[in-house]
This record gives sequence, structure tokens and C-alpha cells, in this order.
Amino acid sequence: MKQLSFALLLILMLSSAALAQVRVLPGTVKETRRTDGFFNRLEIEMRLIGDALDQVKGLRVLVTKAVDETGKNLIEEGKRENDFRELDSDGQNAKVDIELKNAARRAEVIAEISGMLEIFTPQKDPRSMVVLPGIMKTTGKPLVNASLKASGLEIIVWTKEEYEARRKSEEERIKKEFEERRKKASKEEQAELGDALADGLMKIFGGLFSSFTEIGENGIALQINDPQSKLISIEFETADGKAIKRQSRMTMGSKPQTQIYEFAEKLPANARIKVYQLTPRALTKVPFKLTNVPLP
Repeated sequence: MKQLSFALLLILMLSSAALAQVRVLPGTVKETRRTDGFFNRLEIEMRLIGDALDQVKGLRVLVTKAVDETGKNLIEEGKRENDFRELDSDGQNAKVDIELKNAARRAEVIAEISGMLEIFTPQKDPRSMVVLPGIMKTTGKPLVNASLKASGLEIIVWTKEEYEARRKSEEERIKKEFEERRKKASKEEQAELGDALADGLMKIFGGLFSSFTEIGENGIALQINDPQSKLISIEFETADGKAIKRQSRMTMGSKPQTQIYEFAEKLPANARIKVYQLTPRALTKVPFKLTNVPLP
């Protein structure tokens, strides 16, 4: 993998006074080329700096044009950024990557990359923040909230014990069903059933399931169904609103998906979550254009 700092021209037409304080500085270009063709990609990094970044909770990059100097289209067909990413920020600095196809080998620069940054700022719309209290008291069933229901969002909280018990029972149920089908199947059909069994196990909990997936002693799992891609992020808090920092988060699956959160200590019995959901008023669209970006 190669890296090269680059200078670029970035034109931003900011539509929010707070976001007007955000500056975009040069990042890096990383290019991976393999002879087998796997994992070949070109990554462009943009760095954002500004006091307003502490208000930004999510970002989506929509690239509409990306061509190198030979005219090669660098946008991968059929690939579109549908979900918002949590901003990797310390309050004043952030970065975001754009992933493209490899440029032509003889190309020295990317002639143009342009599109739209969609910036989610919940302070602009109180309806984009939903607080759900007492989540540990209603585990194993969908959290009830009118705003989430209107957005098509369904969230179920599972404790470690509930998650593992459900996983075990689901695994046993699926294996039993396939064993009964196997007894009635021919040899050719049995081979196909083996693949179907593995696929069935992978879909437990509506996400990418693995029998090796484990939850730590202080972890919990969230089963999330978000068909309209409204979910931006989820934060955990004490009953009086103090932030509870997570140690890690693992996401399995897409729609629906399972998110496993790990904490330094068990969540308090009265813990709550703050759900950030996409609303039109909380969204700022920022056109961008990068030109003559040097390649590694």
C-alpha cells in the first residue's frame, strides 16, 4: 500500500453558519494494487478542522463524479454510500475517506472528484434525537417510541445471557429442521442442504452470525431493523444524562443488523440510550470538488 500527501483545491458552499467555521485540509491518497485483483482500491482522505465539529454526529459522502486524467471513471458501478458514518472526531478535527476504483496505471493525477457531503447536526432539529429510558428493563422486545416507529426504526436490547440463550436455541432449531430435511433428501440434495444450513446460521439475529461471536461480561447486543436508513448512531447514558463510553462496537449484518457493545462495567439498571435519527432539518448538504489530486 502506498501513501502520498497531496494538495488539492476544495470548493465548499456551506449552507449553515455553524458549519461555515469548518475547514477542509489536504489528506492522503492510499492505493492498493494486487496481481490477483482482490482488494484493489484507491482511498482519498479529507481532513476537517473546526469548532463546529463537536456538533456533527454523522457524515455521508456522495460522489457523483470521479475521473483520472485519462478520463477513466473511478466510481464503482452499483456502489453507493447509503448509510451515515459516525464522524471520527476529537471535537475539532475529523477525517473521512472516499473509496474509488484504481486509476489507470499511466495516470498521474485524479482530474476531478466531486459530489455532496451530507452533514448530520442534531442540534438543528430536536426531533432528530430520541431518548429511551430504562432500556435494561425492557430487554428482549422492541423498544416503544412513536418517533422511532414513524421512522420505521425497530431496536431490541439483549443482555449477554439473553443473546447467548437465543443464539443457542435458534442454532438448535435450525439444525433440527435441516436434519429432518437431510433424512429425506438425496445425496445431491444433502450437499446443497449443508450450504443452506450454514446460510441459515449466518442469518440468526438478523445479522452476520458466527458461532465464534461472543459478548463480554459487560456487553449487550442491539438488534436493529432500519429499512429506511434513518439511524445515524446510538449513545449510552446514565439516567441523569451522563455519557457512558463504550470500549468497542461490532456490527454484524446490514438490514437488519446486530450491534454488540462492550463496556468497562456493566450498564446500570436505569441506563438509557440516545438515538440519533435522520431528519431533513438536521441535514446540511455541502457540495465539494477536488481537482488535480496527485496519485502515488
